[in-house]
Amino acid sequence: MKKHLLLFTLISVQFLYCQEKIIQKRKMLVNELEVVTYGLDDIVIENSKDEELEVILFDENPYTHNILFNEENEILKVSFELNIPPLQDKVFRKYITRRLERARVLIKVPKNKLIKIHGKTIGVTSKSYVGDLEMYIERGNIKLNTILGNIKAHLFQGNVFAYAFKTDLNLTTTKGVILVNNEKKISPFQKQYLSSSKRFTVNSIHANVTLRTKN
Repeated sequence: MKKHLLLFTLISVQFLYCQEKIIQKRKMLVNELEVVTYGLDDIVIENSKDEELEVILFDENPYTHNILFNEENEILKVSFELNIPPLQDKVFRKYITRRLERARVLIKVPKNKLIKIHGKTIGVTSKSYVGDLEMYIERGNIKLNTILGNIKAHLFQGNVFAYAFKTDLNLTTTKGVILVNNEKKISPFQKQYLSSSKRFTVNSIHANVTLRTKN
């Protein structure tokens, strides 16, 4: 019994600390990038230093995800395929499936592209990406840092955080809270600037929006 317990403990530790890193690069010659995040926990977006797209997948369990590219109609699509080995034990299969889904991705995208993120439950972080960004998710936390392009966030539930400078605002949440510079606003909240070249739009039912601005 003790031997079986020790073996299960060692397997559990291996699941906790084993992580695979997959890197894929390619020239991005189109202006639109679509990222399908099903099966991921988090996605981080950074500015690329050149015209090359770089996708870095951090997988908690080795050899369980593949990065797939598909270019069609001037759109480059990135998705992630989950490989689950066939298992006879249904209980263990349910456990391992849940474990295999723990993965996150970092994408480095050339500036001034349109990025569209699709997903269910996903955390999205933009490290002040210089370009347009659209997010269509069911629930999750969206952290935009400084807004440097047109932003659209469509989500059912979660939190949205951002810093905006001379950015037109159109924020709507049915049952969530909108805070602008720590001041509560009534939804829908709109604000326009004469010299603005950027627009920040949020549409949600339950999401909270926390925004810092500087005129």
